[in-house]
Amino acid sequence: MVALLALAVLGASVASPIVRDGYGVPHILAPTWEEAFFHAGYAVAEDRLWQMELSRRLAQGKMAELLGPEYAKADRETLLTAYTPEELDAQFQALSSRAKAAFENYAKGVNAYLDKAAAEGGLPPQFGGRKPEPWTVRDSVAIAVRLFRLFGRGGAGELRNLAALAYLQTQPCKDKALDVIDDLAWQNDPEAPTTVDPADDLPADRRPTFPRFTRADTLAHLAKLPKLNLLELLPALQIAERAESTAVAERHGLPSRTGSYAIVVGPKRSATGWPLLVSGPQMGFSKPSVVHEMSISAPGIAVAGMDVPGVPGVLVGHTQRLAWALTTSVADTEDVVCLEGQGQDAYRYGASSRKLTVLPLPLRVRGAPTETVRQIRTHLGPVILTARNGQWRFALRSSFWMRELESYDTLVGLYNAASPNDVAKLGPKASMGFNLFYATAQGDIGFAYLGRVPLRTDGLDPRFPTPGEPEYDWKGILPFDRMPQVVNPGKGLLTNWNNKPATWWPNLDTPVWGRIDRVDLIRAALDREKLTVADLEQALWTIARRSEVFQRRQPMWRAALADFAGSPTEMDAARYLLAFDGWMIEGSPGAAIFQAANDELVSALLEPHLGTMLGAENLRRVAQPTFLQNALNGRTAYDFLAGRKRDEVLREAFRRAVAKLAETRGNDPSLWRFEPGTIRSTDPPVPYGNRGTFIQIVELRPMPRARTVLPPGVAESGPHANDQTPLAEGWRYKPISIRP
Repeated sequence: MVALLALAVLGASVASPIVRDGYGVPHILAPTWEEAFFHAGYAVAEDRLWQMELSRRLAQGKMAELLGPEYAKADRETLLTAYTPEELDAQFQALSSRAKAAFENYAKGVNAYLDKAAAEGGLPPQFGGRKPEPWTVRDSVAIAVRLFRLFGRGGAGELRNLAALAYLQTQPCKDKALDVIDDLAWQNDPEAPTTVDPADDLPADRRPTFPRFTRADTLAHLAKLPKLNLLELLPALQIAERAESTAVAERHGLPSRTGSYAIVVGPKRSATGWPLLVSGPQMGFSKPSVVHEMSISAPGIAVAGMDVPGVPGVLVGHTQRLAWALTTSVADTEDVVCLEGQGQDAYRYGASSRKLTVLPLPLRVRGAPTETVRQIRTHLGPVILTARNGQWRFALRSSFWMRELESYDTLVGLYNAASPNDVAKLGPKASMGFNLFYATAQGDIGFAYLGRVPLRTDGLDPRFPTPGEPEYDWKGILPFDRMPQVVNPGKGLLTNWNNKPATWWPNLDTPVWGRIDRVDLIRAALDREKLTVADLEQALWTIARRSEVFQRRQPMWRAALADFAGSPTEMDAARYLLAFDGWMIEGSPGAAIFQAANDELVSALLEPHLGTMLGAENLRRVAQPTFLQNALNGRTAYDFLAGRKRDEVLREAFRRAVAKLAETRGNDPSLWRFEPGTIRSTDPPVPYGNRGTFIQIVELRPMPRARTVLPPGVAESGPHANDQTPLAEGWRYKPISIRP
């Protein structure tokens, strides 16, 4: 009732400010900023109330209270590193007045719809007729914090690397385990494709230096850490990677996956002379989608694009003067720090003893007594591993601790940006790790690498937990003007698929950037002098069907099988593989054999030395394409060929692949059909799922023209729950505009 009274005070009816287009997308027109966000909250709640309920519970460790004991493990994981309610409130209070008004009025709008739906019997059936608790600003803050942590954090891979080392020391490669670590977790591949072309890069004197270390440094570093076994490390690794809560999110259609692509075309490369921008956040597919879309128009705001249910405003989209895209930067913004314990309630830091802070947090479980989760904190961050009965504490240190919502203020600032200078003013305020791409109606395009990247100490190996001593503390945060960035690049084109930002930027604790990178698929698909919107659409269609490793791997297969002799089935399969052209097309025998042969290649090359890495899937995950290429070419510190010729290993892998395919699909290779990734949340399922969860294509004319697609649809139920499936199936897009 309070929310309905608030609506009356605003002096507007519920329906009039919200107009829905033919796909149910809400377009909001309001006389004030506050009313605009009120109606935004109302509209999103109307579309996604049950999803929002689950999202606020997941973000605050309250799933088990609603869904039962099987969710207690995920809640416990969340609470071990969560903020307290008071800390969430403090982050909200630190926001700008406009951002605070957005959160406050969005919550009022959600509650206005909640009251109306409850009074009219229109709550989603999952509520079982029970009215949920009122929506609060804190709910939205918690969802935003979780969202920013999921997509805008990087690092904390130190425990993963320490666990990998512990595992490798039990395998045939044990005497050269550090050589293998050097091969698997390289620091900088100078051939890796970069977002910033070297010709456009920062001058050498503005580029920061990163930790330099030798093998002697690595050995000295490891000597400062306790020798823990794999069983001790794995539980903490799951906490650091938020494995359980992420699995729950994926199960219930909440944000869980990361990865995105972006394309920006400047006037010199655009066939029409207008800048073009593509944004494709790859956040997975579910029903309903993990994201939503809308437009909002009011004094001080005119924006359209993608929002996340529960978080006020458009996060990826366009205004009349600017279009922008975000991709995950994979910047290393977190470290795991190893601290020596002193009894059960203290730890040593340098010459001083410091008390641990213990926060008792309630974990409510439906049908069971309330539990208490003891979150333990050091001055550097929450403890994610207590080893050897308190002798050692591993703390998760985040450069963005208590600052996640600063990035929300940055995004809200884009609503009024019109030039590269406006964007540059916002950059230093961004706390989370994102690649920001933009195009302006004035004809500028640009890229900025955002986030708080720590300045670390020389002589330590950044791939392993940091010894908890003051001398190894961070030396500050890298200033924004020394981060990778470019305005109006010489080639008039920017492309990104979470690839390396600049030649001098290292991997640090996570080996993600090498010479084989999927961004090259985008660049190959745009290999023409002038580009149109149709060219961009065709590029997205193409990259969903092309093999990332084909250009580097297929010459090896052709050399290995050139004079191959085998069984009739093997010879027939070899013909398909030799003829394969890199197109991963549904039903293609060549694509099926290429995929199976490459999977078996990982096992044939690595298993004799590394074992299975606790499972074939883990082994394939470890075998990054660049590492595998290096190993096959003898460019690794450890000799994975071990006296074998490369062609011998390839032929062994090919025979294994053929044998497995024949066992499961019969002896006729022409019937071995490739099955591409599929969007299974649509009805019917749509093939080729390697695409954006939401895709926007914008032409920055004086009056921008934008088209989007968001399968399966904007709503949880009803006529707009699945009506964008035909668009996705045909790789088509619908117009989206801002109400005048």
